[in-house]
Amino acid sequence: MITFKAEEDLVTKLDLYAINRRISRSEIIREALKKYLEAE
Repeated sequence: MITFKAEEDLVTKLDLYAINRRISRSEIIREALKKYLEAE
């Protein structure tokens, strides 16, 4: 488990993205992190 802080506006955008796609915050963050690390 990883815990981190994010600005409220970023969390709001994350929540809306998750709701619209019917996936969890965690899944979005995992996929974003994978893509970020693969781009290195």
